[in-house]
Amino acid sequence: MRRTRVLPALAAATLVAACGVQPTGVVPAGPGPSIRATTGTYVRAGLTLYFVSDGRVVPVTRPSEGFISPEGAVTLLLKGPTDREAAQGLTTFVPPELGRVAVYPGDPSSLSLPFSVHKLSNQAINQLVCTVITASVATGRAAHSPGVNVISPNENVYFQSCKAD
Repeated sequence: MRRTRVLPALAAATLVAACGVQPTGVVPAGPGPSIRATTGTYVRAGLTLYFVSDGRVVPVTRPSEGFISPEGAVTLLLKGPTDREAAQGLTTFVPPELGRVAVYPGDPSSLSLPFSVHKLSNQAINQLVCTVITASVATGRAAHSPGVNVISPNENVYFQSCKAD
């Protein structure tokens, strides 16, 4: 009976010893796991929207923490400047009733408008394009292209780069 107890123990010890895994010290592997994303789609520093000041399109960074997609950035742009931003002379040329705007990743990204692009001023188009490009970069969806394809119903695709101060 004693042999039957020794045999399994001997077999287990042989397997463990023969597995070939050698003991090692601590191996540096970077930061430990986290429940919050620190890169990619998690924005920590702030969200940059583009408004108009003295006829020029300018970047405005708002504090933000969390996921904000390019579509979400456009939604905030449609709400216009905050009272504080308006007091600093910032305004928007993007009409709040713009409607549903979609942003599609690609190289370049595409901004789909629900109506003709010709209904918007150059500043309004530039506000939208610059906001989409900056939000795409911040969320890791940036393309290599310096601009965005603006798509509107029944029209050709209109390529626009960001022209801001």
